[in-house]
Amino acid sequence: MSLKSVLIKGCIYLFVINSAKADVVIEEVADVDSSNQAGWWVPLALHDDESYFSFNSSGSISSKHKVKVAKRSSTGTWVSGFLKNADGSVWEHSDDNGHDQPTIAVDGDGDIHVFADHHNNNWRYFRSSNPKDVSNLLKRSDIVNNSGIYTYPVAATAPNGDIYLIVRDTKGSDIGKGQLLHWNNNSNVWSHISTFASQTNTRVYPDDVVIDNNGDVHIIWEWAYGHPRADRHYGSYLKYEPNTGLFKTANGSTVSAPVNLSTPNLFYQGLESGESFSSADVGKGIQSAKLALGSTGRPSVVYRFRTDETSSGGRDYEVFRIRWNGSNWVDKTNIYNTQDTIAALGHTIVGDRVRAYFVSNDKQLHVSQKIAGGDWDTYTLSGDKAIERVNVKVKSSDEDVVYASAPTSVSSSSGKLYGLFVEDDLTDIPAPVIPTVYEAEDLYFSNTATVNVISDVSASEGEYIMLQDNGVNDWVEFTLPNIDVGTYTVKYSYKTHSIRGIAQTRYEGTDFASAVDQYSAAVNWPLTTLGTINVTTAGDKLLRFTVTGQNPSSSGFKIAIDKIVLE
Repeated sequence: MSLKSVLIKGCIYLFVINSAKADVVIEEVADVDSSNQAGWWVPLALHDDESYFSFNSSGSISSKHKVKVAKRSSTGTWVSGFLKNADGSVWEHSDDNGHDQPTIAVDGDGDIHVFADHHNNNWRYFRSSNPKDVSNLLKRSDIVNNSGIYTYPVAATAPNGDIYLIVRDTKGSDIGKGQLLHWNNNSNVWSHISTFASQTNTRVYPDDVVIDNNGDVHIIWEWAYGHPRADRHYGSYLKYEPNTGLFKTANGSTVSAPVNLSTPNLFYQGLESGESFSSADVGKGIQSAKLALGSTGRPSVVYRFRTDETSSGGRDYEVFRIRWNGSNWVDKTNIYNTQDTIAALGHTIVGDRVRAYFVSNDKQLHVSQKIAGGDWDTYTLSGDKAIERVNVKVKSSDEDVVYASAPTSVSSSSGKLYGLFVEDDLTDIPAPVIPTVYEAEDLYFSNTATVNVISDVSASEGEYIMLQDNGVNDWVEFTLPNIDVGTYTVKYSYKTHSIRGIAQTRYEGTDFASAVDQYSAAVNWPLTTLGTINVTTAGDKLLRFTVTGQNPSSSGFKIAIDKIVLE
């Protein structure tokens, strides 16, 4: 059964389904730090029927994290270990949401390679002391060009066991160039192959690297104007042939490295009408992409593209797919435009089955699937897990392995990591139920202290409600209109901040079990579950948020409400 979008009260929302499905097995891997969120890293590796999940776990203080690798054996047993300094002590680093996450690859001998926390830094590279051993992952210095300034390392393992790595390097005059490195599995040595992309006054954003059965290295990336920014352009594809040492575009033309914006036949997504490669950071553009190869080795790209010419920041990105047919980039399809999407993507191809994995703004994990010449069908996989970031690998012809991070599902500072094992046949996924989503700024409310509507591009519909200048016992109460008889799970999202208070929520005079501490030193937008309600009489219902105190680290009592969800 495919899941479709619906229009409710003038806004488009998605069906939500239960997480238990015959063809999708969900396992909880570990607790994670709220910093375990980025759209470009590769935190998942497969080797010898084992799965390796790398992630940020909580640090010694709330503003830091430690990095772990969890390994799932072929029998389903999990073991894990921390990244360590060369002396064996556990390595720890300050949080940097959206940047400081690990990339992992396992070479042909089973040695585990991890690149952690790169945001304009020298190498932070770790390698296992023994094959497949996650208990002793030590920091290493035996990697080339250690003086570079690196961001967004993306790695993949070749059929012969070698590893290829692409990364952005901002050292030198061309401050945003893309570099290609190689780990030789026979000699156990890293080498620098080439600067593959460079353009004055631009920044390369590495998206993905995939290696085909011939050992050829397929690379995709995008370009930002001037300095790092949310809206990028010129989705680009290039192939490197290790046997010849040549770089080629999709049509087979040999090109000199580094390529630039003037290189012919480089783009799978060039500038569209109304799109501008400039410092405006507004309007049309790309934000992330993933690559898969068809049975003939031809590239296929799933990417998030903003079609609105006035949107700004990190909002309003829809999901597209395009493929190379041997002569041209064809079949550009808008797979999903129901609501905004979150940065990370996944893309797999097995035979004539094509899949695109993505996360919608309400933190639901979806997969769109197309079989041969059929239509795209979209399924929701994650139920109520509040997923924000994903990575996907093909394990076999009938199973994809999905890394699904829910970094703020427990609190504003912690969450869960899940492994999803998605089988070939999804047609018996249970029927959905439809959530009702209320934007707080659109609801009637009463209040005891100042309430303002705050504009923020990261809010659900660009705005949220703030109870301002308040103290303990001040409240804001919303009227939820026309609630039907039934039992509902109540959730709400909010913006964390260092000036937030603790909010107790009450439905029709009865408090939910736990208050929500909205304090965090870092800004996040968690979707928190309050509990269930039983509506016995249809009609308008009251939901009150009362300030009951503050976190000892908070400097204020303000509380924020973005959207309210009944499921």
